[in-house]
Amino acid sequence: MALEKMQAVQLKTGQAITAAFEIRNRLLGDLELYINLLSDIDGVSAHLRQNPVDLLIYDERGEDAINAPEAIDRIRADVRLLADLWGPDFLFPMSRVVAILEREDGRAQRAFELGRLHVRDVCVAPKSTATILLWLKRLLMTGIVRRSKVGLCLSGGGLEGFLYQVGVMYALENVIAAGELANKVQVVSGVSSGAIAGTMFATKVPVAEIIKAIHQRSDVLPALTSKTIFDIAGTDIVRRILKESVGWAGINPQAWINKTMRSFPTGFLKGQNLENFFKDALKRTGFNDRFDDFAVRLYVGATDQDSYEHVIFGEPPWDKIAVSEAVRASCALPPVFMPKQINGRWFIDGQVTKTTDLELVIEKGCSLVIIVNPLKPLPASVPGSTDKQGGIYGLIQTIKALVSTRFAASLTHVTERYPDVDFLVFEPDEECAQVMAGSPMRYRIRTQIIQLAYLGTLRNLRERHHIYASKLAKYGLTLRSVEEIKQLEKIKTSSLGKTSRAS
Repeated sequence: MALEKMQAVQLKTGQAITAAFEIRNRLLGDLELYINLLSDIDGVSAHLRQNPVDLLIYDERGEDAINAPEAIDRIRADVRLLADLWGPDFLFPMSRVVAILEREDGRAQRAFELGRLHVRDVCVAPKSTATILLWLKRLLMTGIVRRSKVGLCLSGGGLEGFLYQVGVMYALENVIAAGELANKVQVVSGVSSGAIAGTMFATKVPVAEIIKAIHQRSDVLPALTSKTIFDIAGTDIVRRILKESVGWAGINPQAWINKTMRSFPTGFLKGQNLENFFKDALKRTGFNDRFDDFAVRLYVGATDQDSYEHVIFGEPPWDKIAVSEAVRASCALPPVFMPKQINGRWFIDGQVTKTTDLELVIEKGCSLVIIVNPLKPLPASVPGSTDKQGGIYGLIQTIKALVSTRFAASLTHVTERYPDVDFLVFEPDEECAQVMAGSPMRYRIRTQIIQLAYLGTLRNLRERHHIYASKLAKYGLTLRSVEEIKQLEKIKTSSLGKTSRAS
């Protein structure tokens, strides 16, 4: 066999349609290749479901082989279905696919067809296996960027989204070997409620302390209660109504309508308690209220209310402001929170313009990005189920669907644009989405969401252990064994504190 002549060593796989080889050859220099040969094109998605792959090579040479454009189009359809069933981090980018063509006739047309499918490169009628190895070496050494930096991207989702993120991060902190995650994550980006969780994680305070703070039992963080979030802007609301009501008598109806619309408050909550919480929390954990005081690179996304430009605090020219002000601005969802004024500009919720600042994290050099996206609608199998819940419920589900589909489209685009980046995406499963189906800003802090997010994340990592462990290992992170994760699942509420509602 050609591979054996290239000093390839066959490995045991236990699968009939797969033959695995390890290749160390002088042609490859210091590069080691692990190659899996699949005999059936329909087995590609099943293989990708279990194994991380840097390059997918389709070889159209052979008696029964399908021509490359047709085969790769089939593979593309299969991997899209895989992502639909298993989650967005299973979307395999076509820019990680290369093709070996059998002949040179019609090469230009076929190369054009493959280009439309976003195939990274082609090798036409190679003369030997050595030619293929040198081609792969060039692709893997010069065409793929390899970094060990890990980034964390946290989307928004209101108060319940924050609780979900806490549960996910607590699970990750427990299943990844002690201290590895906090030490490896070098870039943190948060938008809206993700800015709250992201800033806390950037301080490297254990997630268990955040949970204790929710129960007012932390010795490190100030108490994080509903009062931290819900501080009514009573004075501001009255002032605005009185200001706009002056001179209403005797004006024409259209002017009266305009005055009435302007009197409607831009926010019912001040957000000042949240800003004060972070000032206190950062001081207690030994941080100054500045972005440059963090060991990790912290970024907070917000929206300029007047220009509707997405602004990233922590990035010049917005890197000198207080972190507490940035977090407050990022969470200012109208009309729930009042806008936040910073340096003469007014800012509102960052999720108005972007679900996450994913591309920023990648551009800062991260090749593994962990994404937590809590805002996901609850699908119903029975027609009319959403309508029966009423207009408010339907509106909330519509907003969640808009944000969720925008995130999915953005991640698909980024996956193709940056094929050398790996993603781990955590979103609510059906049970958790059921609990989070109503308003994301419910008055009570329900730690049941933390529990469900924690257990759902553990279950996800256990069921997909091989591929997640392999992907994490590429970046120096060790995922605990399946048995250890099972033991963590049995612990349940004992390490999470109370599961009843806490005000």
